[in-house]
Amino acid sequence: MKKIVIAIMLFATVTGTAFATDPKDLPDFKGAKHFVENFPGATDVGCKITGQFTKVDFTWKELKLEVFYDTEGNLLATCRRISFNNLPLALQINVNKEYPGFVPTEVSEFNDATDGLCYYVTVADSQKTYLLHASVNGTISVFKKLKN
Repeated sequence: MKKIVIAIMLFATVTGTAFATDPKDLPDFKGAKHFVENFPGATDVGCKITGQFTKVDFTWKELKLEVFYDTEGNLLATCRRISFNNLPLALQINVNKEYPGFVPTEVSEFNDATDGLCYYVTVADSQKTYLLHASVNGTISVFKKLKN
């Protein structure tokens, strides 16, 4: 079940929409107060409400961020894109060792309110693309095989 929720969140991250430009213009959802209190001055705010969660993407202090809330307004996770070079060194080494010939194309730092910090790294070669789940201790597993 948890993998399904994370997969939905990651899918929403890739396909997000923006229909608000100011936090006070956010649609009414149960996490809106938390969002406005914790991210004052957020700009370029977009919000997408689905049946299971609400995704808010925005810019805050020059960072492009995304936060996810459940239907009760509880913070589920925060997410931001980072460069491969900003991954912990152990993860960079392990990705390069376990996926030689693959090129990292996208990296997301994902902080889950339940399980803490992890990373999702998309790697590709000429024939395959994988979305990898990487823990801070250096463990890497294939989260999903993607179509080329």
